[in-house]
Amino acid sequence: MSDGFPAPDVLGSASPTPPNTPSTSHGTVPRWVVGVVVLAVLFAGGIAVGRWAIGTSSTTAAGRGSPSTSTGPPAPADPDASVLSGLVVQQADVGSTFNVQLLAGGNQVAGQPTLDLCNGTFPSESNRTARLQDVALDSQGNGRLSTEAVLYSTAAESTQAFSELKTVAAKCPKSRVVSPVGEPTVTTHFSAAPDAAWPQTSTVDRLAFSFTTTGQSGQAQPSIAVYLRRGRALMGIYFPQPNTQPTISGQTTIAGIVNVFATRLAQLPASNVNSR
Repeated sequence: MSDGFPAPDVLGSASPTPPNTPSTSHGTVPRWVVGVVVLAVLFAGGIAVGRWAIGTSSTTAAGRGSPSTSTGPPAPADPDASVLSGLVVQQADVGSTFNVQLLAGGNQVAGQPTLDLCNGTFPSESNRTARLQDVALDSQGNGRLSTEAVLYSTAAESTQAFSELKTVAAKCPKSRVVSPVGEPTVTTHFSAAPDAAWPQTSTVDRLAFSFTTTGQSGQAQPSIAVYLRRGRALMGIYFPQPNTQPTISGQTTIAGIVNVFATRLAQLPASNVNSR
């Protein structure tokens, strides 16, 4: 807990997997699986924006994104890693209607990529020094919003990450793309950026992507992914169903919700985000 922002209630403690989570034919729960209703066919069909997913197909390929039953050994070597808990969605943001949980591997860097837009390649991933990702679940155990906060070694490296996102989106082919990190092959179609009329937060850079992903099943799902950057800190705010996001700190629109997190990022002390 840091900078006046309380950490999500479940961070650092065990969180039960929803009892209605289906299993595969091999008897294991796909790590993309939360609940029993397919919320985002893009995930069931094959991609996890920001390396998470809320899709609930029992045949989903291996991925990451179930609420954690164990936080595992925290990996961050970054002395400022504690600031991340004040950036992500917190239980106080959603009240009693939703349950905020740490994702499996959500406090680890090794083996847990952050960027995977259009199944692209992101060399900046190797420069991350700390990471935290959680999800807001509704009363049925379905994820409605995930937030991810990351620290890089330097501000130049988070700038590199933004540059890579722009390049990957601009060059995303119309055909299916094979994932370089073991995710299923998918097709991604980008629409116009959704944030043209959104307010801008001073000192915070923003990239917003509206896209539709089609998996091998042929099912298509629209989603929105928003990335924020200040200094060496980066945030991802992931909306698997852009029309059904939860209310966050009283905000009901995507623009308002993003502004909540952008404001938190802007309020971090410069010593945390510009140097180690």
